[in-house]
Amino acid sequence: MTTGREPHITLPDGPLQSRRLLNSIERLPGAGERWLDGVRWEPTKCRALSVDNEATCATAVNSAVVPVICDAWESQTPFRITDAMSATLLDLTPDEVGARLSSFYDRAVSAAFAKELISGAASADKSLSSEATAPNGAAFGAAATPIWNALTILEEEIAERLQGGVGFIFLTPGLLAQAKNSYGLMLIDGQWQTPVGNVVISDAGFLNPPPPTGQSASTAASDWVYASGPVFYDSTSPSMIGSNTESINFTRDTFTRWVQGYGILVFDPCPVTAVLASYALEG
Repeated sequence: MTTGREPHITLPDGPLQSRRLLNSIERLPGAGERWLDGVRWEPTKCRALSVDNEATCATAVNSAVVPVICDAWESQTPFRITDAMSATLLDLTPDEVGARLSSFYDRAVSAAFAKELISGAASADKSLSSEATAPNGAAFGAAATPIWNALTILEEEIAERLQGGVGFIFLTPGLLAQAKNSYGLMLIDGQWQTPVGNVVISDAGFLNPPPPTGQSASTAASDWVYASGPVFYDSTSPSMIGSNTESINFTRDTFTRWVQGYGILVFDPCPVTAVLASYALEG
């Protein structure tokens, strides 16, 4: 039974999970705050070096090699991240609500970026799901395969497309646990890595990932697993919108506060691929 005299307390924030998306990718270089208008870049093609039978004293240059021709430049638009909270002046002050909003923003912002990286829903631009093409080892539409086999397929596709460059593989929290036990993921320099050195990232924002464009959504027993080359991001600091008094409805002693920030995610489309992985350990 309550008396109405209970003290008002604020629970301390708990710890953050390590190795989330924003802990694992680098800031976008060279754009400054100009990325708020979007960015453009010349993409790197997925290709291999040419190797041929060259005899001594033969022609110095293999003229049969097809030269690289620049692709059309890629572009990406930013997205906005917002949150709001309402309260009464009898319970909380606007400053207390602002502090709560800022704290939750810091905790949840990586998940917001992770969800946007796969879906592209907020920016209506490039995302892993919009750019993914099927790997050689698993055509889109094929049945879900256990995570150890899905990672095998993705690693070979990363090797083919990046020719030894480090790739990134994005897993739901549940699949990360299975991958560690069944595929031998190792924690190296604070990051999960596969045996060949590709980086594996798990984040709350990767839960229930959408399918590649034109493909079927996963079932309850499976999830799409995406892989890519390097991914870069940038973000603004969160800002409280409006002053304390502007947010108050004095006739009802209620108020609402808003917090807002902006972000952008940039990656080359050509290495992006995906496999439908099953939560079953045997195929």
